[in-house]
Amino acid sequence: MVDVTNGSRVGTRVRTKTTRWSASVAVLVAAAALAGAVVPAKPAAAEEIDDLRTAVATARQAATEATQRYMDAVNRLEAIEVRIGDAERAIAANKETVARLSGLARDRAVTAYTQRGIDTGLLDLGRPLDRLRRQKMLEQANAKDNAAIAQLDVATEALADQERELRSLRLDARDSRDRLAVEQTALDGQLREAQSALAAFEERIRREEAARQERERALLAAQQAANQKSASGKDYTGAYVSTGLVCPVPGASFIDSWGFPRATTGWHQGVDLMAPRGTPNRAVVSGDAQMMSGATSGMGVFLQGDDGNLYYYFHFEGYEGGSRHVQQGEVIGYTGNTGDASGGATHTHFEIHPGGGPAVNPYPTVAGIC
Repeated sequence: MVDVTNGSRVGTRVRTKTTRWSASVAVLVAAAALAGAVVPAKPAAAEEIDDLRTAVATARQAATEATQRYMDAVNRLEAIEVRIGDAERAIAANKETVARLSGLARDRAVTAYTQRGIDTGLLDLGRPLDRLRRQKMLEQANAKDNAAIAQLDVATEALADQERELRSLRLDARDSRDRLAVEQTALDGQLREAQSALAAFEERIRREEAARQERERALLAAQQAANQKSASGKDYTGAYVSTGLVCPVPGASFIDSWGFPRATTGWHQGVDLMAPRGTPNRAVVSGDAQMMSGATSGMGVFLQGDDGNLYYYFHFEGYEGGSRHVQQGEVIGYTGNTGDASGGATHTHFEIHPGGGPAVNPYPTVAGIC
């Protein structure tokens, strides 16, 4: 997903009211994973926070499971599309073979027919030896004719098999698209529920005293350490982790989708942060934000961080301002589904390029900050 062109384009600003995310998202992550609650001054408040924590954790888990199902459906469809492309190319090549063999068979038939009359000027059919020569020539012509027809039959049968397979693949693709639409609808609903739970939890936490915030940061640090191993059991020990970042899409749902098959780019080189349309996207570090657009990426941003790394954001619904130097945490755009994500679930495709070089799996980094 790096076919972004250099035309700077400022899209329609999505006028979504933004809120102060940093402290509340820290609490969300801690509350969703840790059983130990921060004890406020009043027991009633602790019970309320416990209820909100449970709601957030449940909503986030449901959103993660919905994300997994949606991505599985995407992968199934993408894999089928790859097979359809292979089948179409094989059919095109086999059609050329059939056409060539058909012409060859016709030529052999004409040769066999005409050779029945070419002997009159060359052979004396009254002599036994010349009669034998004539018979031999006809047998050779017939043998070549039969061989060409046999090859044509094999190629024609193979072509019919390939076309049947292609029809079957297209039916599978249609069913996969229907399934994808169902999963997308379910994912949209789960994301809205997760955002609603987050908003309720965020509102309650803002009313807590300043002393709680320090303890919440300690819980977040513990969660960041726990997130070095994903729910799927993958071990990210030794994986590249960019430090000092803020979450690019607070409240987003995501899984480790690095390396998933993609028909347009070959394989997935980022992490998809699933969030409702218009969700604010924030600069993970300070740096130069270049608003870009392309057929694959749609509306996006190249963020050349002051830390020396390059960060990609793709599929925006709109930009916040134009190309400029931004501060860490500054809103730079809004989640959408432009580019090759058109028609799919709204999300931000996020990549990390250490030192501006090749992309690395961003999941370990994102898991520690979102």
